[in-house]
Amino acid sequence: MIFGKKKKEEPKGEVVLDKEEKPKPKEGLTEAQIKEQLSEGWLRVLITFELVGKPREHIEATIKSYLANIKQDKRIKAIKEEFAEAIEMDDGLFSTFCEFETMVENMEVLTWLAVNFMPASIEILSPDKLTLDSRVIVNWVNDLLAKLHEVSNVLREERAVNAHVTKGMNALIKNSILAALKTGELTPADLEKIVGIQAAQLVPFLENLLEKGTIIQKNKKYSLP
Repeated sequence: MIFGKKKKEEPKGEVVLDKEEKPKPKEGLTEAQIKEQLSEGWLRVLITFELVGKPREHIEATIKSYLANIKQDKRIKAIKEEFAEAIEMDDGLFSTFCEFETMVENMEVLTWLAVNFMPASIEILSPDKLTLDSRVIVNWVNDLLAKLHEVSNVLREERAVNAHVTKGMNALIKNSILAALKTGELTPADLEKIVGIQAAQLVPFLENLLEKGTIIQKNKKYSLP
């Protein structure tokens, strides 16, 4: 895969270096070293990592740092890596990705990498066929379940926090409405100016307070009983 912009066409007979040309992919293991490790049971894989965020310089630096951290593991031997130039999307965020060709020691290491670093995709290039021990499959399933439980716990905690914050905000808005109505009869438009929340968004709170009998309505104006 080729990254970066397409080269500009130059007049024939003249050799000009394109200033926009991207550097060649960083090379790691040689083919001889790769063959040797394959004979020892290693796997040759192509891994794609994706990152979205902003600003552009931050995500480009972050994805490089992310890959550098992975390469520190001795069970992972880099062959080649290519980084795409970050592209701005419609929502103002930037998107970039990296293709990382590497050797991993065994299927367990590949599973660990997938579960803990969450790449966009993984493709096993060599060998063509694999014979897996049942223990490897069991470990893979258990690692996957552990990650799913971890994600589930985080999601559950976030939901609890959101529910607590929502409850507090609702109480704050209701109290703000009641405090404003102590000054007298007010329309939703009047309340908007005092409370600082759009009138349309105040309507559900006003209806709830009406149902409970906390406030009363007369001639499109609200007041305390």
